[in-house]
Amino acid sequence: MLLLLALGTAWAQSGRRLPTEKPKEPKESDETAVTLETTEVIVPVTVRDRYGHLIRGLSRYDFTLYEDGVRQEITDFAVGTVPVNVVLLIDVSGSVATEINDIRLAALAFLRALGPKDRVAIIRFNHKVEEVLDWETDKQRLQRALFQLPAVGNTAFYKALYVAANKLKTVEGRRAILLFTDGVDTYDGPDQKTFEEAVEAVRRAEVIVYVISKTKAIRAFLKGERSPFIFRPLDPNDVYVRLYLQVLDQAEEQLIELAEKTGGRIYFPLDQSELRDAYAQIAEELSTQYILRYVPKNTARDGRFRRIRVMTGNPAYIAIAREGYYAPNQ
Repeated sequence: MLLLLALGTAWAQSGRRLPTEKPKEPKESDETAVTLETTEVIVPVTVRDRYGHLIRGLSRYDFTLYEDGVRQEITDFAVGTVPVNVVLLIDVSGSVATEINDIRLAALAFLRALGPKDRVAIIRFNHKVEEVLDWETDKQRLQRALFQLPAVGNTAFYKALYVAANKLKTVEGRRAILLFTDGVDTYDGPDQKTFEEAVEAVRRAEVIVYVISKTKAIRAFLKGERSPFIFRPLDPNDVYVRLYLQVLDQAEEQLIELAEKTGGRIYFPLDQSELRDAYAQIAEELSTQYILRYVPKNTARDGRFRRIRVMTGNPAYIAIAREGYYAPNQ
């Protein structure tokens, strides 16, 4: 019934930051130091084969990197040693009421797989966007915060994504958002954001977005292919069901675009087992990313967006990175 109520409301509606202090010289023994020169760009890269398997064991000499079509010199290289800052951005609107416990358990497994220096913040959203916990490394405090996730209300998805991006923009190191949602924004408040505004904020913050999408599971339920309830499935020919399926298709396209543009990945779990696997795969990817750094040959401080392309010497491998960054404008 909560899902039916949610359906009825749906129709109404750069990682590079200039340091403030003079950069310190990194110690040779400190492999996790994140000390960037003012002109240096950091690019986390995931490498997979054509079957989606993660590729390990590459060196800096296996990569070539281009900015706006001009090859750049890779000045530094690391593998998963730079701590990551992750915002868990979790949809707690009424449409997830029956799944909120599964969400908590899967997210908890993800947290346990992170490194000791990786930091996590938790933001929940329905018709409001609320920070449940600020940056934290303590697994026990994070676990307690996960259980402060009620499920009720509409969905201010775009606003939540905008808020999470701006929170990450102020931190150094790798930045990621782990997003759980169906992507359907039903919020119409005075401070609402558009999808374009939210994506622009993510690009400026140079954040990788991993999406755990509910669209496939909801679509299967609406079409009568599966139902988590004891009641009979909805009629897939009902006019409101067909309208919502159109809204869901559009939301799914936006979520795919968001993941691809930021160098992330999207998952479509149908049950708790697949949900748990999705979180585990994201944790594994973050721990095996290649961290490339370079000083751009283009020294103009024009504030323009510059496109990045990363390749490996093996044509069977696919290097995945964010699409670019904004140059400083002063």
